[in-house]
Amino acid sequence: MSVELVALIVLVAVFALSAIRNVHMGALALVAALLVGVLVVGESLDDVLGGFPVDALLILLGITYLFGIARETGVVDWLVDRSVGLIGDRVALIPWAMFVIGTLVACLGTSHAAFTIVPIAMSLAHKHKIHSTMMGIVMSSAIVGGALAPTSINGITVMTVARASGIPYNPGLMFGLSVGINTVVVLVAFFLFGGRELIARTRAAGAARASAPAGGVGGSHGTGGGQGSNGTAVLTEPATATRLGAYQLVVLVSIPVLIVGFFTITLLDVDLNLGAVALTLAVFLAFVKPDVGRASLARVDWNTILLLGGIITYVGVLTRLGAIDQLGEVARSVSSPLLAAFVICVIAGLVSAFASTIGILGALIPLAVPLLVPGGGLEMTGFIYALAISASLVDCAPFGTTGATIVASGVEEDRPRLYRHLTRWGLSMVVVGPVVTLLLFVVPFLWA
Repeated sequence: MSVELVALIVLVAVFALSAIRNVHMGALALVAALLVGVLVVGESLDDVLGGFPVDALLILLGITYLFGIARETGVVDWLVDRSVGLIGDRVALIPWAMFVIGTLVACLGTSHAAFTIVPIAMSLAHKHKIHSTMMGIVMSSAIVGGALAPTSINGITVMTVARASGIPYNPGLMFGLSVGINTVVVLVAFFLFGGRELIARTRAAGAARASAPAGGVGGSHGTGGGQGSNGTAVLTEPATATRLGAYQLVVLVSIPVLIVGFFTITLLDVDLNLGAVALTLAVFLAFVKPDVGRASLARVDWNTILLLGGIITYVGVLTRLGAIDQLGEVARSVSSPLLAAFVICVIAGLVSAFASTIGILGALIPLAVPLLVPGGGLEMTGFIYALAISASLVDCAPFGTTGATIVASGVEEDRPRLYRHLTRWGLSMVVVGPVVTLLLFVVPFLWA
Protein backbone atom coordinates (compact mmCIF):
# COMPACT_ATOMS: atom_id res chain seq x y z
CA MET A 1 0.00 0.00 0.00
CA SER A 2 1.44 3.38 -1.04
CA VAL A 3 2.13 6.17 1.44
CA GLU A 4 -0.32 8.42 -0.43
CA LEU A 5 -3.14 5.88 -0.03
CA VAL A 6 -2.37 5.44 3.67
CA ALA A 7 -2.58 9.21 4.17
CA LEU A 8 -5.97 9.37 2.40
CA ILE A 9 -7.30 6.46 4.47
CA VAL A 10 -6.22 8.23 7.65
CA LEU A 11 -8.18 11.32 6.55
CA VAL A 12 -11.30 9.19 6.13
CA ALA A 13 -10.63 7.65 9.55
CA VAL A 14 -10.45 11.11 11.12
CA PHE A 15 -13.98 11.85 9.88
CA ALA A 16 -15.28 8.45 10.97
CA LEU A 17 -13.76 8.58 14.47
CA SER A 18 -14.98 12.13 14.98
CA ALA A 19 -18.54 11.07 14.12
CA ILE A 20 -18.54 7.76 16.01
CA ARG A 21 -16.69 8.82 19.17
CA ASN A 22 -17.68 12.49 19.16
CA VAL A 23 -14.04 13.59 19.38
CA HIS A 24 -13.14 17.07 18.13
CA MET A 25 -12.33 16.68 14.44
CA GLY A 26 -9.77 19.47 14.41
CA ALA A 27 -7.81 17.96 17.30
CA LEU A 28 -7.91 14.53 15.63
CA ALA A 29 -6.75 15.95 12.30
CA LEU A 30 -3.90 17.86 13.94
CA VAL A 31 -2.65 14.74 15.75
CA ALA A 32 -3.04 12.74 12.51
CA ALA A 33 -1.00 15.37 10.64
CA LEU A 34 1.81 15.08 13.18
CA LEU A 35 1.79 11.25 13.19
CA VAL A 36 1.46 10.78 9.43
CA GLY A 37 3.75 13.66 8.55
CA VAL A 38 6.59 12.71 10.91
CA LEU A 39 6.32 8.89 11.23
CA VAL A 40 4.90 7.86 7.83
CA VAL A 41 6.03 10.55 5.39
CA GLY A 42 9.26 11.35 7.21
CA GLU A 43 8.83 15.13 7.37
CA SER A 44 10.29 17.19 10.16
CA LEU A 45 8.01 18.60 12.84
CA ASP A 46 8.71 22.11 11.53
CA ASP A 47 7.61 21.09 8.04
CA VAL A 48 4.34 19.64 9.33
CA LEU A 49 3.57 22.66 11.51
CA GLY A 50 4.54 24.91 8.60
CA GLY A 51 1.24 23.91 7.02
CA PHE A 52 -0.69 25.29 10.00
CA PRO A 53 -2.97 27.96 8.43
CA VAL A 54 -1.88 31.00 10.42
CA ASP A 55 -3.37 33.45 7.90
CA ALA A 56 -6.81 31.81 7.98
CA LEU A 57 -6.84 31.50 11.76
CA LEU A 58 -5.74 35.11 12.14
CA ILE A 59 -8.77 36.13 10.09
CA LEU A 60 -11.07 34.09 12.33
CA LEU A 61 -9.45 35.39 15.52
CA GLY A 62 -9.37 39.03 14.45
CA ILE A 63 -12.91 39.15 13.03
CA THR A 64 -14.57 37.25 15.89
CA TYR A 65 -12.64 39.19 18.55
CA LEU A 66 -13.51 42.59 17.04
CA PHE A 67 -17.16 41.70 16.58
CA GLY A 68 -17.16 40.07 20.01
CA ILE A 69 -16.34 43.51 21.38
CA ALA A 70 -19.07 45.00 19.18
CA ARG A 71 -21.55 42.50 20.59
CA GLU A 72 -20.36 42.88 24.17
CA THR A 73 -20.87 46.65 23.98
CA GLY A 74 -24.27 46.39 22.27
CA VAL A 75 -23.10 47.93 18.97
CA VAL A 76 -24.18 44.93 16.88
CA ASP A 77 -27.60 45.02 18.56
CA TRP A 78 -27.79 48.73 17.79
CA LEU A 79 -26.98 48.09 14.12
CA VAL A 80 -29.56 45.32 13.96
CA ASP A 81 -32.21 47.52 15.57
CA ARG A 82 -31.48 50.34 13.15
CA SER A 83 -31.88 47.94 10.25
CA VAL A 84 -35.51 47.48 11.29
CA GLY A 85 -36.19 51.07 10.32
CA LEU A 86 -34.77 50.47 6.84
CA ILE A 87 -36.30 47.06 6.22
CA GLY A 88 -39.52 47.68 8.12
CA ASP A 89 -41.79 44.65 8.15
CA ARG A 90 -40.39 43.21 4.90
CA VAL A 91 -38.44 40.49 6.71
CA ALA A 92 -38.34 38.27 3.59
CA LEU A 93 -36.04 40.83 1.94
CA ILE A 94 -33.33 40.59 4.62
CA PRO A 95 -31.52 37.53 3.20
CA TRP A 96 -31.56 39.03 -0.29
CA ALA A 97 -30.31 42.39 0.92
CA MET A 98 -27.40 40.69 2.69
CA PHE A 99 -26.68 38.63 -0.44
CA VAL A 100 -26.40 41.76 -2.58
CA ILE A 101 -24.27 43.62 -0.01
CA GLY A 102 -21.98 40.64 0.57
CA THR A 103 -21.49 40.09 -3.17
CA LEU A 104 -20.60 43.73 -3.78
CA VAL A 105 -18.06 43.78 -0.95
CA ALA A 106 -16.53 40.46 -2.07
CA CYS A 107 -15.95 41.91 -5.54
CA LEU A 108 -13.65 44.61 -4.24
CA GLY A 109 -10.14 43.21 -4.16
CA THR A 110 -10.55 40.21 -1.87
CA SER A 111 -13.54 38.16 -0.81
CA HIS A 112 -12.18 38.13 2.74
CA ALA A 113 -13.41 41.69 3.17
CA ALA A 114 -16.97 40.34 3.04
CA PHE A 115 -16.25 38.39 6.23
CA THR A 116 -16.86 41.66 8.07
CA ILE A 117 -20.51 41.51 6.94
CA VAL A 118 -21.05 37.95 8.21
CA PRO A 119 -21.45 38.72 11.96
CA ILE A 120 -24.00 41.44 11.20
CA ALA A 121 -25.93 39.12 8.87
CA MET A 122 -26.02 36.31 11.44
CA SER A 123 -27.16 38.76 14.13
CA LEU A 124 -29.94 39.97 11.83
CA ALA A 125 -31.00 36.35 11.32
CA HIS A 126 -31.20 35.78 15.08
CA LYS A 127 -33.02 39.05 15.67
CA HIS A 128 -35.67 38.41 13.02
CA LYS A 129 -35.99 34.64 13.63
CA ILE A 130 -34.55 33.75 10.23
CA HIS A 131 -33.08 30.25 9.98
CA SER A 132 -29.36 30.54 10.65
CA THR A 133 -28.56 27.94 7.98
CA MET A 134 -30.37 29.99 5.37
CA MET A 135 -28.38 33.09 6.29
CA GLY A 136 -25.15 31.10 6.41
CA ILE A 137 -25.68 29.80 2.87
CA VAL A 138 -26.69 33.30 1.73
CA MET A 139 -23.45 34.80 3.02
CA SER A 140 -21.32 31.95 1.66
CA SER A 141 -22.94 32.34 -1.77
CA ALA A 142 -22.37 36.09 -1.66
CA ILE A 143 -18.70 35.67 -0.79
CA VAL A 144 -17.90 32.95 -3.35
CA GLY A 145 -20.06 34.57 -6.02
CA GLY A 146 -18.27 37.89 -5.73
CA ALA A 147 -14.89 36.18 -5.32
CA LEU A 148 -14.82 35.21 -9.01
CA ALA A 149 -15.22 38.80 -10.18
CA PRO A 150 -12.34 40.07 -12.36
CA THR A 151 -11.63 42.63 -9.62
CA SER A 152 -11.23 39.99 -6.88
CA ILE A 153 -8.17 37.89 -6.16
CA ASN A 154 -9.90 34.56 -6.89
CA GLY A 155 -11.15 35.78 -10.25
CA ILE A 156 -7.77 37.25 -11.10
CA THR A 157 -6.05 33.97 -10.15
CA VAL A 158 -8.35 31.86 -12.35
CA MET A 159 -7.93 34.29 -15.26
CA THR A 160 -4.14 34.29 -14.90
CA VAL A 161 -3.81 30.50 -14.70
CA ALA A 162 -6.25 29.92 -17.58
CA ARG A 163 -4.54 32.38 -19.89
CA ALA A 164 -1.09 31.10 -18.94
CA SER A 165 -2.30 27.64 -19.97
CA GLY A 166 -3.57 28.99 -23.29
CA ILE A 167 -7.25 28.49 -22.45
CA PRO A 168 -9.79 31.03 -23.81
CA TYR A 169 -11.29 32.83 -20.84
CA ASN A 170 -13.82 35.65 -20.44
CA PRO A 171 -13.60 37.14 -16.90
CA GLY A 172 -16.89 39.04 -17.25
CA LEU A 173 -18.73 35.87 -18.27
CA MET A 174 -17.10 33.98 -15.39
CA PHE A 175 -18.40 36.57 -12.93
CA GLY A 176 -21.90 36.55 -14.42
CA LEU A 177 -22.12 32.77 -14.33
CA SER A 178 -20.81 32.67 -10.76
CA VAL A 179 -23.36 35.20 -9.50
CA GLY A 180 -26.13 33.48 -11.47
CA ILE A 181 -25.41 30.02 -10.05
CA ASN A 182 -25.09 31.38 -6.52
CA THR A 183 -28.37 33.27 -6.88
CA VAL A 184 -30.04 29.95 -7.68
CA VAL A 185 -28.32 28.39 -4.64
CA VAL A 186 -29.69 31.18 -2.43
CA LEU A 187 -33.16 30.74 -3.92
CA VAL A 188 -33.12 27.00 -3.13
CA ALA A 189 -31.81 27.61 0.41
CA PHE A 190 -34.40 30.36 0.91
CA PHE A 191 -37.32 27.98 0.32
CA LEU A 192 -35.70 24.99 2.02
CA PHE A 193 -35.05 26.83 5.28
CA GLY A 194 -38.20 28.84 5.97
CA GLY A 195 -38.56 31.27 3.08
CA ARG A 196 -42.28 30.66 2.74
CA GLU A 197 -42.77 31.51 6.40
CA LEU A 198 -40.79 34.74 5.94
CA ILE A 199 -42.98 35.66 2.97
CA ALA A 200 -46.12 34.89 5.01
CA ARG A 201 -44.85 37.07 7.87
CA THR A 202 -44.10 39.89 5.44
CA ARG A 203 -47.55 39.68 3.87
CA ALA A 204 -49.29 39.47 7.25
CA ALA A 205 -47.39 42.49 8.50
CA GLY A 206 -48.20 44.40 5.31
CA ALA A 207 -51.89 43.54 5.60
CA ALA A 208 -51.94 44.61 9.24
CA ARG A 209 -50.23 47.88 8.35
CA ALA A 210 -52.66 48.55 5.50
CA SER A 211 -55.73 47.87 7.64
CA ALA A 212 -54.53 49.84 10.67
CA PRO A 213 -55.59 53.37 9.53
CA ALA A 214 -59.09 52.16 8.70
CA GLY A 215 -59.53 50.54 12.07
CA GLY A 216 -59.51 53.67 14.17
CA VAL A 217 -58.17 52.03 17.28
CA GLY A 218 -55.62 50.10 15.21
CA GLY A 219 -54.43 53.35 13.70
CA SER A 220 -53.74 54.86 17.10
CA HIS A 221 -51.39 52.01 17.85
CA GLY A 222 -49.74 51.84 14.41
CA THR A 223 -46.63 53.88 15.09
CA GLY A 224 -45.36 52.08 18.10
CA GLY A 225 -47.50 49.04 18.80
CA GLY A 226 -45.68 46.42 16.76
CA GLN A 227 -48.74 44.06 16.76
CA GLY A 228 -50.92 43.01 13.89
CA SER A 229 -54.19 41.14 13.81
CA ASN A 230 -54.39 37.60 15.24
CA GLY A 231 -51.29 38.21 17.28
CA THR A 232 -49.02 38.50 14.26
CA ALA A 233 -45.86 40.38 15.09
CA VAL A 234 -45.20 43.44 12.97
CA LEU A 235 -41.66 44.80 12.70
CA THR A 236 -41.71 48.51 13.33
CA GLU A 237 -39.24 51.10 14.53
CA PRO A 238 -37.31 50.05 17.62
CA ALA A 239 -39.17 50.81 20.81
CA THR A 240 -36.12 52.30 22.45
CA ALA A 241 -34.05 54.74 20.42
CA THR A 242 -30.96 54.37 22.56
CA ARG A 243 -28.02 56.64 21.94
CA LEU A 244 -24.55 55.21 21.67
CA GLY A 245 -21.97 56.25 24.22
CA ALA A 246 -18.51 57.51 23.31
CA TYR A 247 -16.86 54.11 23.54
CA GLN A 248 -19.67 52.49 21.54
CA LEU A 249 -19.22 55.11 18.83
CA VAL A 250 -15.52 54.24 18.62
CA VAL A 251 -16.43 50.56 18.29
CA LEU A 252 -18.99 51.39 15.61
CA VAL A 253 -16.47 53.47 13.64
CA SER A 254 -13.95 50.61 13.81
CA ILE A 255 -16.11 48.47 11.49
CA PRO A 256 -16.01 50.78 8.42
CA VAL A 257 -12.40 51.60 9.31
CA LEU A 258 -11.64 47.87 9.03
CA ILE A 259 -13.25 47.61 5.58
CA VAL A 260 -11.86 50.86 4.16
CA GLY A 261 -8.44 50.32 5.73
CA PHE A 262 -8.13 46.82 4.30
CA PHE A 263 -9.19 47.95 0.82
CA THR A 264 -6.65 50.79 0.99
CA ILE A 265 -3.88 48.42 2.04
CA THR A 266 -4.83 46.06 -0.79
CA LEU A 267 -4.75 48.86 -3.38
CA LEU A 268 -1.29 49.88 -2.12
CA ASP A 269 -0.11 46.27 -2.63
CA VAL A 270 0.71 45.88 1.06
CA ASP A 271 0.70 42.20 2.01
CA LEU A 272 -1.33 42.37 5.22
CA ASN A 273 -3.90 39.89 6.49
CA LEU A 274 -7.48 41.10 7.08
CA GLY A 275 -7.36 39.39 10.47
CA ALA A 276 -4.27 41.38 11.43
CA VAL A 277 -6.12 44.64 10.74
CA ALA A 278 -9.16 43.44 12.72
CA LEU A 279 -7.00 42.20 15.59
CA THR A 280 -5.15 45.54 15.73
CA LEU A 281 -8.45 47.39 16.07
CA ALA A 282 -9.71 44.89 18.66
CA VAL A 283 -6.55 45.20 20.77
CA PHE A 284 -6.82 48.99 20.65
CA LEU A 285 -10.43 48.81 21.84
CA ALA A 286 -9.45 46.31 24.55
CA PHE A 287 -6.67 48.68 25.65
CA VAL A 288 -9.20 51.49 26.07
CA LYS A 289 -11.55 49.24 28.10
CA PRO A 290 -9.70 46.15 29.37
CA ASP A 291 -12.79 44.66 31.04
CA VAL A 292 -14.65 44.66 27.72
CA GLY A 293 -11.63 43.11 26.00
CA ARG A 294 -11.44 40.29 28.53
CA ALA A 295 -15.17 39.57 28.35
CA SER A 296 -15.08 39.57 24.54
CA LEU A 297 -12.43 36.85 24.40
CA ALA A 298 -15.13 34.41 25.50
CA ARG A 299 -16.98 35.23 22.25
CA VAL A 300 -14.08 34.04 20.08
CA ASP A 301 -15.01 30.62 18.67
CA TRP A 302 -11.86 28.72 19.60
CA ASN A 303 -13.60 25.45 18.72
CA THR A 304 -13.90 26.45 15.06
CA ILE A 305 -10.35 27.81 15.00
CA LEU A 306 -9.00 24.43 16.16
CA LEU A 307 -11.19 22.63 13.61
CA LEU A 308 -9.91 24.73 10.72
CA GLY A 309 -6.29 24.54 11.90
CA GLY A 310 -6.28 20.76 12.22
CA ILE A 311 -8.00 20.01 8.92
CA ILE A 312 -5.88 22.38 6.82
CA THR A 313 -2.65 21.19 8.45
CA TYR A 314 -3.47 17.61 7.48
CA VAL A 315 -4.45 18.60 3.93
CA GLY A 316 -1.09 20.35 3.74
CA VAL A 317 0.61 17.00 4.45
CA LEU A 318 -1.46 15.39 1.68
CA THR A 319 -0.53 18.17 -0.75
CA ARG A 320 3.21 17.98 -0.08
CA LEU A 321 3.04 14.21 -0.31
CA GLY A 322 1.59 14.51 -3.82
CA ALA A 323 -1.71 12.78 -3.02
CA ILE A 324 -3.72 15.65 -4.53
CA ASP A 325 -1.67 15.61 -7.73
CA GLN A 326 -2.19 11.86 -7.98
CA LEU A 327 -5.95 12.35 -7.75
CA GLY A 328 -5.70 14.78 -10.65
CA GLU A 329 -3.66 12.29 -12.67
CA VAL A 330 -6.27 9.60 -12.00
CA ALA A 331 -8.95 11.94 -13.35
CA ARG A 332 -6.92 12.58 -16.49
CA SER A 333 -6.51 8.85 -17.08
CA VAL A 334 -10.27 8.34 -17.45
CA SER A 335 -11.10 7.45 -21.06
CA SER A 336 -14.27 9.59 -21.38
CA PRO A 337 -13.50 13.34 -21.45
CA LEU A 338 -16.84 14.22 -19.87
CA LEU A 339 -16.38 11.70 -17.07
CA ALA A 340 -12.82 12.97 -16.57
CA ALA A 341 -14.17 16.52 -16.35
CA PHE A 342 -16.68 15.39 -13.72
CA VAL A 343 -13.96 13.64 -11.69
CA ILE A 344 -11.72 16.73 -11.81
CA CYS A 345 -14.60 18.98 -10.69
CA VAL A 346 -15.43 16.60 -7.82
CA ILE A 347 -11.78 16.54 -6.74
CA ALA A 348 -11.69 20.34 -6.94
CA GLY A 349 -14.79 20.61 -4.76
CA LEU A 350 -13.67 18.00 -2.26
CA VAL A 351 -10.21 19.45 -1.75
CA SER A 352 -11.49 23.04 -1.78
CA ALA A 353 -13.84 22.18 1.10
CA PHE A 354 -10.79 21.61 3.31
CA ALA A 355 -8.10 23.78 1.73
CA SER A 356 -7.50 26.84 -0.44
CA THR A 357 -9.90 27.30 -3.36
CA ILE A 358 -7.27 29.39 -5.14
CA GLY A 359 -4.63 26.74 -4.55
CA ILE A 360 -6.68 23.84 -5.91
CA LEU A 361 -7.74 25.81 -8.99
CA GLY A 362 -4.14 26.77 -9.65
CA ALA A 363 -3.21 23.09 -9.50
CA LEU A 364 -6.10 21.53 -11.42
CA ILE A 365 -6.60 24.01 -14.29
CA PRO A 366 -3.21 23.13 -15.83
CA LEU A 367 -3.97 19.42 -15.30
CA ALA A 368 -7.18 19.88 -17.29
CA VAL A 369 -5.44 21.34 -20.35
CA PRO A 370 -5.23 17.96 -22.19
CA LEU A 371 -9.03 17.77 -22.03
CA LEU A 372 -9.40 21.17 -23.65
CA VAL A 373 -6.91 21.11 -26.51
CA PRO A 374 -8.15 20.22 -30.01
CA GLY A 375 -8.91 16.50 -30.03
CA GLY A 376 -9.16 16.33 -26.26
CA GLY A 377 -12.94 16.15 -26.37
CA LEU A 378 -13.94 19.31 -24.46
CA GLU A 379 -12.46 22.06 -26.63
CA MET A 380 -14.19 25.45 -26.70
CA THR A 381 -16.53 24.63 -23.81
CA GLY A 382 -17.24 26.14 -20.41
CA PHE A 383 -15.24 23.54 -18.48
CA ILE A 384 -13.03 26.11 -16.78
CA TYR A 385 -16.15 28.00 -15.66
CA ALA A 386 -17.63 24.75 -14.34
CA LEU A 387 -14.39 23.89 -12.55
CA ALA A 388 -14.04 27.29 -10.86
CA ILE A 389 -17.66 27.40 -9.71
CA SER A 390 -17.62 23.77 -8.53
CA ALA A 391 -14.56 24.49 -6.40
CA SER A 392 -16.20 27.52 -4.80
CA LEU A 393 -19.73 26.22 -4.10
CA VAL A 394 -18.42 23.97 -1.32
CA ASP A 395 -16.90 26.87 0.64
CA CYS A 396 -19.87 27.02 3.01
CA ALA A 397 -18.61 23.78 4.62
CA PRO A 398 -17.18 24.68 8.07
CA PHE A 399 -13.80 23.09 7.26
CA GLY A 400 -12.71 26.14 5.25
CA THR A 401 -12.27 29.79 6.17
CA THR A 402 -15.63 30.95 4.78
CA GLY A 403 -17.75 28.27 6.47
CA ALA A 404 -15.76 28.49 9.69
CA THR A 405 -16.29 32.26 9.84
CA ILE A 406 -20.04 31.77 9.35
CA VAL A 407 -20.26 29.17 12.13
CA ALA A 408 -18.12 31.29 14.47
CA SER A 409 -20.36 34.31 13.79
CA GLY A 410 -23.57 32.47 14.65
CA VAL A 411 -25.30 32.78 17.98
CA GLU A 412 -23.77 30.29 20.40
CA GLU A 413 -26.87 28.13 20.80
CA ASP A 414 -27.23 27.89 17.00
CA ARG A 415 -23.65 26.82 16.27
CA PRO A 416 -24.03 23.01 16.62
CA ARG A 417 -27.03 22.94 14.27
CA LEU A 418 -25.40 25.43 11.91
CA TYR A 419 -22.23 23.30 11.83
CA ARG A 420 -24.19 20.14 10.99
CA HIS A 421 -26.29 21.77 8.29
CA LEU A 422 -23.40 23.56 6.59
CA THR A 423 -21.35 20.34 6.66
CA ARG A 424 -24.11 18.42 4.89
CA TRP A 425 -24.85 21.25 2.46
CA GLY A 426 -21.19 21.88 1.65
CA LEU A 427 -20.33 18.21 1.10
CA SER A 428 -23.44 17.73 -1.04
CA MET A 429 -22.16 20.54 -3.27
CA VAL A 430 -19.09 18.37 -3.99
CA VAL A 431 -21.36 16.33 -6.30
CA VAL A 432 -24.26 18.70 -7.00
CA GLY A 433 -21.97 21.53 -8.16
CA PRO A 434 -20.14 19.51 -10.85
CA VAL A 435 -23.36 17.88 -12.10
CA VAL A 436 -25.19 21.20 -12.50
CA THR A 437 -22.29 23.22 -13.90
CA LEU A 438 -21.20 20.54 -16.39
CA LEU A 439 -24.79 20.08 -17.58
CA LEU A 440 -25.10 23.84 -18.10
CA PHE A 441 -21.65 24.83 -19.38
CA VAL A 442 -20.16 21.70 -20.99
CA VAL A 443 -22.74 19.18 -22.20
CA PRO A 444 -24.61 21.56 -24.58
CA PHE A 445 -21.37 22.17 -26.51
CA LEU A 446 -20.15 18.58 -26.84
CA TRP A 447 -22.00 17.97 -30.08
CA ALA A 448 -22.16 21.58 -31.29
